[in-house]
Amino acid sequence: MNRWIIFTMAFLFAGLPSFAQSASARSERPAALELALAYSADRMNAPPGGCSCFWMRGGKAEINANLYRNIGLVAELAGEHADNTNAAHDQLSFISYLIGPRYTVRASHRLVPFAQVLVGGIHGFDAFFPNQNGSANTPDGFAMAAGGGLNVGLSRHLAIRAVQADYLLTKLPNNINDRQNHLRLAAGIVFRFHGR
Repeated sequence: MNRWIIFTMAFLFAGLPSFAQSASARSERPAALELALAYSADRMNAPPGGCSCFWMRGGKAEINANLYRNIGLVAELAGEHADNTNAAHDQLSFISYLIGPRYTVRASHRLVPFAQVLVGGIHGFDAFFPNQNGSANTPDGFAMAAGGGLNVGLSRHLAIRAVQADYLLTKLPNNINDRQNHLRLAAGIVFRFHGR
């Protein structure tokens, strides 16, 4: 029995370098550009004091340009909407535009996890945004997202965004602290474009 265990372990360890080399060969040439289209659901808690938690739903598009090996630059445009944000059934919509670096682990051509930090802005509308000067119907503010996800490769040119989870911070007027915290989940499809 011990001989079989030793033989199996030796066989597995002997195969690891070739597996790592083949995975490295597959991952040497990542897509030069990736376009992702995703459905997003956003759990928002704003403002503090009392539970003003609600879900927003929408979609997002992002472009990831591979700069050097595992490092890329992501530009993201997202839009989300909620119909019932409180007891008065008020609405809320926003568009966010973010950019920043992404680190991608390319140990496998099939399962490709990534992490990113994006900064940019947000534009709110379809709601009442109280501030010190009264109110603003269409305010603009700062936005920042940090998180990651997992792409599952289907072919050289196509992948599924199986899951993405981000903490999203937005700064829109709310007459308390002008800060909103979000948990944003997304899933969708990724198109890969390879250079020559």
